[in-house]
Amino acid sequence: MFKKQVWASLFLATMVLLAACSNNSGNSGNSDSATGNTDKGSNESASSELEPAKLKIVLYGDESQRMKELSKTEFNAIVKKEINAEVEFQFIPWTEYGGGKTDLMLSTGEDFATYTDTNYMVKSVAKGLYADLTPYMGSAAADMKKTVDENSFKAFQIGGKQYAIPVGNKPNSGEFYSALVRQDLLEEVGMSGISSLAELEQFYDKVHAAHPELIGYASTDARRMLMYEYTDKNLYWQNDFLAIDESEDNDQIISWFESDEFKAYAQIMRDWYKKGIIPKYAATNSPQLQSDWNSGKAMFWAGTAARPFEGAATISQAVPTAKLANYFLSKDLPKISRGTYSTAWFVSANAKDPERYVMFFNLLQKNQELYDLFAYGIKDTDYTLDENGRLTRINSDSLIPDWLLMNKNFMRFDNTVSDEFIEQYKAWDDEAIISKGAGFNFDNSPVKNEETKINGVFSEFLAPIASGFLDYDDNFPKALEKLKAAGFETYIAEYQKQFSEWYAAKQ
Repeated sequence: MFKKQVWASLFLATMVLLAACSNNSGNSGNSDSATGNTDKGSNESASSELEPAKLKIVLYGDESQRMKELSKTEFNAIVKKEINAEVEFQFIPWTEYGGGKTDLMLSTGEDFATYTDTNYMVKSVAKGLYADLTPYMGSAAADMKKTVDENSFKAFQIGGKQYAIPVGNKPNSGEFYSALVRQDLLEEVGMSGISSLAELEQFYDKVHAAHPELIGYASTDARRMLMYEYTDKNLYWQNDFLAIDESEDNDQIISWFESDEFKAYAQIMRDWYKKGIIPKYAATNSPQLQSDWNSGKAMFWAGTAARPFEGAATISQAVPTAKLANYFLSKDLPKISRGTYSTAWFVSANAKDPERYVMFFNLLQKNQELYDLFAYGIKDTDYTLDENGRLTRINSDSLIPDWLLMNKNFMRFDNTVSDEFIEQYKAWDDEAIISKGAGFNFDNSPVKNEETKINGVFSEFLAPIASGFLDYDDNFPKALEKLKAAGFETYIAEYQKQFSEWYAAKQ
């Protein structure tokens, strides 16, 4: 970790560099960020026409020392230059997301922006806590709209109004539907690939015999990954309780726990738990599963397009020879996508200048040079690039979180990632299908009491069955009785009503 440095003596030189690179809005792929040609005059003119503004960006997790340094120097300097604003980055714990301090900041009228998801957005908009950003979706968001797809913007609209700005542009289709396998272990036991549940379990058996110290599955939810083993439907979950069948051209909401599919799935998970594929400690200490995966002590996990290189970067610190690969247990069905966003920014309703926040969001995904700055820092100080644009980090401190910014138009890879994988990753969504439910946001206000109760039933009675900790036949009747007593039928009727109205309107 770098010690705190004094940047004043380098300020003028840095401004020259930034002025030379800040306005290249084209997608330069993995070109050298120090060589971009720009038209700085027009941007400086636009900035000078704006009144000064102060922005507060709330990020979750731990703030690194390098982030503290850059937020006070280069980050603030470029934001000042580009949009005439002073930006403050405030880090708070992840436990405060979607409640806690975030809710307190909203309810007390603070001026800030931070992440949201669709469920949190709907609840907050109903309370009047988010600013309507629709008026600022023109020039303020012009560059971002070139690099983030339209479906991602629609996902954060309510009644045609934009209440949050999507962040990132990464392949998301088939998210958690593939098995992310330790390829090095697969090859060690003489297997070349996995295409079925039987082969996945064979992989576990062989590796367990060779390495009994390893656990099998590093999670307790495999409903997506195993779906084509227990149903012919192409299920896509709206939440923990409800799903839709993407293969059917209708608006039917499926009650997941009341379905035959859930019973079949619960039996597979029960078998996995009894066999040890899901370790016994998962019933009381599920966070340990993630730790075991990160330290190379697990065989497989649910996959995404990015996880083979994201996960390998972590695991290889403990197991340098580790390799990861995605395998779908059924390859002949389409990959469904919710959109390509990582998350989205909202702006608090009491913000003095919502448009300036949108302009800041735009900077993060405007061009290669600015993306490099916010994601990786200063070239030759925080990272280097080789002749092929491959990244080597000099400073391992995180800045604005990598996962948040991930945009396939700009993101860089290190030399451990093969050209073949990069090509596959960027083409991952080429034949993806947008979910028929993408863009639907449920207003829970008519059934918020029922929702609170059924969430409690889920945690106490249904999740243990779904994870295989408890037997379905012995425990499900009581769980279903509890679910209905909590008002589930009222909840699903309201959900179906809203979804049908929304579905009909978009036809």
